[in-house]
Amino acid sequence: MADWKPANPDEATKEKLDSILYPQTKAKVFKITVEFGYKISPNYEKAVELAKQHPTYKEEGEGEWIRHSATYTPVDVDELFQLFNLVHEWESTRILVNHKDIPYGHQLWLPLMWFYRIK
Repeated sequence: MADWKPANPDEATKEKLDSILYPQTKAKVFKITVEFGYKISPNYEKAVELAKQHPTYKEEGEGEWIRHSATYTPVDVDELFQLFNLVHEWESTRILVNHKDIPYGHQLWLPLMWFYRIK
């Protein structure tokens, strides 16, 4: 029995299939997500306002359990820097790299993004 192969897959179909079959190798853009929760702090309202300005802003939950997040690419590094400076010391803050919670997000991966601030 012969292996099944599509007749002539177009490039978009091939890319979609490859992203499903090989997800870890298909990150086209380096992305950093800043996720934070409610905090009694003068910076909380500023951080929420800044995150809401970004088109990738997401909000989950409500009240004390609310979670805010925004995802930044190298083009958005200045906005990322501003938000991170407001929330970096909060226990509820998480840094995700390409939407994954990986070790050393704060200490290693995030500083790599600062290189894009040098022009």
